Amino acid sequence: MQITFINVGYGDAILFRGSGGFAALLDGGSALESEFSGDPYRVRAADYLRRESVTKLDAVLISHIHEDHVCGLEAVFERCFVKRLYVPYPVEPFLGGCELRPAPDAFRSVPLYTNALNAYRRILLRAGEAGTAVTVVKPGDAFCLGPELTAQVLAPKPRTVRAYMELVEAAYASAGQEAAVTELLAKLDAASNQTSMLLRFETGKAVFLAAADSCPREWDEVPSFLLENGNVLKLPHHGQIDSISEQFMRNMPLEYVITTASSDRRYNSANPQVYQSLTQWRPPHPPKFLFSDERSYPPYFSQPDGFQAITLKIDSGGITPEFIKNT
Repeated sequence: MQITFINVGYGDAILFRGSGGFAALLDGGSALESEFSGDPYRVRAADYLRRESVTKLDAVLISHIHEDHVCGLEAVFERCFVKRLYVPYPVEPFLGGCELRPAPDAFRSVPLYTNALNAYRRILLRAGEAGTAVTVVKPGDAFCLGPELTAQVLAPKPRTVRAYMELVEAAYASAGQEAAVTELLAKLDAASNQTSMLLRFETGKAVFLAAADSCPREWDEVPSFLLENGNVLKLPHHGQIDSISEQFMRNMPLEYVITTASSDRRYNSANPQVYQSLTQWRPPHPPKFLFSDERSYPPYFSQPDGFQAITLKIDSGGITPEFIKNT
């Protein structure tokens, strides 16, 4: 099994590949031109799949609705046949909704969120047209993605999703009322991270916790035994300061910690305190830190030649990272 973290700049796009041509994708990064222009190493998820000759995906999983996780998936659905789509939200309210637009003077994150909400709805519509099966998942659900890969949903909390969906339905009901829609979109943007899936994958010797933007403050209802043996962690929230918790992470036997922040470390992502704390919590064997869009992060990481993806190869011998450069 291989788990590949595609360098989409600030965002998540995680590709799983296994025997028999199995392929699955968790999130798809951004669709913003500014995220990729002028950078020889960042690559759109759909372009990376094209270069890897991936035309069929056994599964796509969408962690939550934010531009840097959802919008790049539209191009993926255009070029790939997707057998099944896993989402954390009820489908019907989105299918019965419409394209929304915030006020021109809305705070910058609100139109970005709106782009993601509209893209998410279009993806659901395309899935229906293409015959893609859509499965709504919740905490406690476990499923087999492929012959070597199982997944279990640990978050978000159902009541959090219900509250979020009330806002979604209110936003669609307010379509055409610019001020009301903008206010609701701002609330949805602020609440979306709390609806993010926390997924636990098992394959070979790896227990991979893919946290998207599900931060530890949302994990209080997760059974502790499902977290304690995680040895690969995709840091939540791009390594911002709220991405860690001593309560949960001190006892994790972490071998690799991956950060999907942009190299400009915007929004205080890839926060140095995060890596200092994780190192202090795991003496004398701290985890190895990998960064999907950094070339140097002293003293934790150095890959001066640049790369477009990091692949963790998982087999009977353990976990081995490989840097993919395919410009």
